[in-house]
Amino acid sequence: MTANAQHWLGESLLAQRQYENAAQAFLKSYTDFPESELAPESLLKLGTALTGMGNAPAACETYEQLLANFQFAAPAVLEQAKVQQKRDNCL
Repeated sequence: MTANAQHWLGESLLAQRQYENAAQAFLKSYTDFPESELAPESLLKLGTALTGMGNAPAACETYEQLLANFQFAAPAVLEQAKVQQKRDNCL
């Protein structure tokens, strides 16, 4: 599966609130395609899925990894990660 297909599978599962399956899809998208232009967004959505699963600490680690490793990602992705960190009481 391509990075695009894997990421959009995760998006579809997330929209259906299938958080565990979505998290697996986003993690696979990121780990299989870490250089993809979708890698930062996959980490962001992985964090969202982890929060949906009730695992805020893991979500916080994911947002931190995104902000540390992808400083030049799309500004909207970076800003959303910061919003999610506040929402999940990461800071």
